[in-house]
Amino acid sequence: MKKTKIVAVLTALMVMTSILGTACSKKDESSSVGSTLSSDSGVSLSIDPNVTGSNTNASGVSGASGDGSMPNYVKMTFEDNYDQAAIKEMSKVVTIHGMQFTGLEYNYYFANEYTQLMSMTMNPSGGYNIPMTDSGFLDMEGQLTEDKKTKEYLRELVISDLQGEVFLLEYAKENNLKLDDTVIAKIDDTLKSANESAQQYGITFDEYLQSYYGPEATEQGMREILQRYELVTLAMKTYVENYKFEEGEDTLPKVYHVLFPTVDLSAGYPYPELSEEEQEAAKKKAEEFKASVTSLDDMKTKGDEKTASGDAAEASEYTVSIGEMVPEFEAWCYEKHEPGDVDIVKTAFGYHVMYYIEAVPADDSQKQRIAYGKLQAALDESLKSGEYEAVFAN
Repeated sequence: MKKTKIVAVLTALMVMTSILGTACSKKDESSSVGSTLSSDSGVSLSIDPNVTGSNTNASGVSGASGDGSMPNYVKMTFEDNYDQAAIKEMSKVVTIHGMQFTGLEYNYYFANEYTQLMSMTMNPSGGYNIPMTDSGFLDMEGQLTEDKKTKEYLRELVISDLQGEVFLLEYAKENNLKLDDTVIAKIDDTLKSANESAQQYGITFDEYLQSYYGPEATEQGMREILQRYELVTLAMKTYVENYKFEEGEDTLPKVYHVLFPTVDLSAGYPYPELSEEEQEAAKKKAEEFKASVTSLDDMKTKGDEKTASGDAAEASEYTVSIGEMVPEFEAWCYEKHEPGDVDIVKTAFGYHVMYYIEAVPADDSQKQRIAYGKLQAALDESLKSGEYEAVFAN
């Protein structure tokens, strides 16, 4: 479930942009009649034109009445969006490699990761098993993975996000990267538009932000965060555009694999392990399958038969970019192989019978992924030094 750290920085930026954009589009959505619209804008809007009440809303600002000009609403707060267990995990002041992050900055990433997990609970077909409280919040004390509670998992992701940001901001500084006026103007326009939408519904922009990011949230603070993340985006783009490929580095391995699972892939994440007898049986099936393979076409035919019978969970061909597969699978693909090499690789999912097809030239999109992978590898190497360890002030 863990994301690539570098990519997480951009994901957080997109979530923030989505939230701000939602505030801008509320007026168009209020055309429905006789229902209540709840959204991630932090405001619950009554859109029944027959609702009556005072023109003064919860914030004390004169707002909409029930005459259809503007809907009444109930203002959402920080405590409405998170329970006390989650709030206890927020507002942490952290220093990483000499760069201190405020409680607001920590909460920004926490809110992003929290939202990502919540979205998984709304997709019953996704196979996720996210622990929830009876009140509908993420259960911070719930066991999310085999070795981590939800709060531990979120804390680890937030620190990974912040480490990625520090690394990229340092790259930006070393290369004298600056935001141009167009980017600054885009940020200003985004914040201005969202601010105006919030005020139309009788809520200040700071109140809107505070419902997501805590009592320290302000428009100025969010402006600084967005500017910094645009600089992070520029750093990633610059690194990728200027990356110099070494010989053979711009090719990708093409492989075919058949998976004999040792976990129940039909259950929710984390996938429960099968019994020892079933795991031994999966290993034996993989060994027998490997021994029977005479060619790629033969493996594909037999792979389809095994998936149809239920012995195998997947039989597929992949062109493998860095960071796409589980580590053991990817490591085998990037070892030196000759076309036709067959082997068995054990991963957390089971036994993969691997067939190396060939190395193929990467297209432009794949070259970008390779460069991003090298950027991630550079970050991972820096983290090994221990210099990017997080130091909590509270």
